[in-house]
Amino acid sequence: MLVRAYTKCLPKKIPTITFTVMRLGVLLGMVSTIFVSTSCLEQYSIVGNASIPMLDGKVMYLKSRSGDTISNIDSCEVVHGKFSFNGKLDSTVMAELFLENTSIMPVVIENGNIGVDINLLDQRVYGGSLNEKLYNFLEAKSRLDNEMSNMTLTQARLMMKGFMPFESKRMCDERAKQITEETDSLEIEFIKSNYDNVLGPEVFSLICSQYRYPVITEQIAKILKDAPEKFKNHPYVKEYVDIAEKNMVLLQERSRHKNVFPLQVKQQ
Repeated sequence: MLVRAYTKCLPKKIPTITFTVMRLGVLLGMVSTIFVSTSCLEQYSIVGNASIPMLDGKVMYLKSRSGDTISNIDSCEVVHGKFSFNGKLDSTVMAELFLENTSIMPVVIENGNIGVDINLLDQRVYGGSLNEKLYNFLEAKSRLDNEMSNMTLTQARLMMKGFMPFESKRMCDERAKQITEETDSLEIEFIKSNYDNVLGPEVFSLICSQYRYPVITEQIAKILKDAPEKFKNHPYVKEYVDIAEKNMVLLQERSRHKNVFPLQVKQQ
């Protein structure tokens, strides 16, 4: 009855001018939607300098990873040591710069102008707050990794200075333990400070990739303890944690029954 009564109140025929206005309103609505969608895209510009002659004429690729899939975003040729990428993306993307089929370095594609410098001694990305954060972290971690890898040389130097072999070994063992703790803290704090952007899950995946099977280590437990749901629900993080928790149960069964239980690598 209500529907019938409401229908009777409507005019028998919509005037042409009203219909025209309605069509114009729909058209303007579509245009505004397209404009808003386009304005949400992030404009990026990556300008690179490669001071290695052998790179001239080579093709650089900008690629992103999603699980085991690698997707091409853009490509360009190195000409006289220069290369550039320009485009738009609907969100910030963690990508990698490839020289043909070889990954050279990570780069965060974010809004604004980004610079890349490649030389024989170093590779660095400049510009963009996330790129600055990432490369400051990578440089700090690299210093710790280099010191750890040179520990044998450090021990030899101590012996040349007159320290007994057992003394130099003890000193190096203590320093190696400190480096391990500093590296763990550096990684934990970096991920915690980047829970809400692409850097957190990316560095988390780098840490986890060192293990043959997904497991929950003390370091990973500290990372997950205060992590927000957004971080925990990231596809890589969620899959890794789900498998790791199952593997931890299997490892406990192994220790109790001394039986061999196959550990999972991926979701079944």
